[in-house]
Amino acid sequence: MSSDASAAASSPMINGTSLEGSHREADASTGENAASATSLAQVCADLHHRVTTFLHAEPEDEITKRTQEQTQISMQVIEKALQDYDFNALSLSYNGGKDCLVLLILYLAVLHSHFTSPSGRRKDEPFPTTIPSIYAKPPDPFPHVTAFVESSTKDYHLDLTHISTNPGTHPNPSKAKSHSSPPASPEKGHANTLTAHVAAAGATPSTQASQVSSDLNSTSSITDSCPAPTSVTSTTLPPNTAQSENRIITFRDAFALYLSAHPSVRAIFVGTRRTDPHGTHLTHFDMTDGKWPRFMRIHPVIDWHLDEIWTFLRSPHLADKKKGQNVLDYCQMYDEGYTSLGGVNDTLRNPRLKVVDPETGRETWKPAYCLVEDDEERLGRD
Repeated sequence: MSSDASAAASSPMINGTSLEGSHREADASTGENAASATSLAQVCADLHHRVTTFLHAEPEDEITKRTQEQTQISMQVIEKALQDYDFNALSLSYNGGKDCLVLLILYLAVLHSHFTSPSGRRKDEPFPTTIPSIYAKPPDPFPHVTAFVESSTKDYHLDLTHISTNPGTHPNPSKAKSHSSPPASPEKGHANTLTAHVAAAGATPSTQASQVSSDLNSTSSITDSCPAPTSVTSTTLPPNTAQSENRIITFRDAFALYLSAHPSVRAIFVGTRRTDPHGTHLTHFDMTDGKWPRFMRIHPVIDWHLDEIWTFLRSPHLADKKKGQNVLDYCQMYDEGYTSLGGVNDTLRNPRLKVVDPETGRETWKPAYCLVEDDEERLGRD
């Protein structure tokens, strides 16, 4: 990765090309840039098999049972979106994080059943070869996040459009922000009928975030099954890259640029959860409002809890046995004490996961899946 990889953008970028003609570092490869020996149809079939195996497995605990219920609900939301919209009218917001990774895996699994079922897909609708998607890239990405976005883009056949954001500077450079989740308010009278339908069928996951103490000395939020902490040396943080920029490119601007370049897109899957910023009042389907470009935001994992996200990602049923995996691949920073990933300037390891040796003072960090309380997930975000 070049030394410019974390430089703040001065103009909007799509796939490494400035919309104003300036030449800056090219972003990670898109799904169109590298052919894979395995087709998207094969990837979707394999993931559908793995997800189905997970759903049919006898739950070993209450968390697994809840995660299976959440998985069923999310897959029904995705199928409804595929019934309501043509495939080329749908896109996916993807940044390599754990929530959108769960969403991506479920989306691909549902695509298999949708396109192989005669009653599911529209007549003569061919199986897609890539997944339209957008990466609203922070101005200061972590190298490990960039690497995972690139590898997963190839693995899952994403046609990923990178648009570099540049939300401006802060008087204190260490407080310069990356992007955050865009707000969207449900339209008046909009009913989340799918949730009601599934609830009537017996799946009733809680939608309320757990309330926990803010005392950072407490360990009640760390699961007992968590492994011993390990010393972290592999994540090298780039230097502070907050600079004086000439132009502001917000998260909202990134989506406006994407939609202007992809006019067929009318709805975008987003991995927002209820405990995320602006997530409190969202439903499964919410039209954007205010000054946002108009599109339907689809939130299949809106009601998932933190422990359910990790139960899914770390289930042995979801692992790629052909690659000798024990769990799905995810960004390695989650195993180094980070629980919510943004940019370098607004992301730290979660203090809940820090362990200090009383004799040597050496600091080590437990992995992100050891944290179980939703309200503590973003303690490492500034």
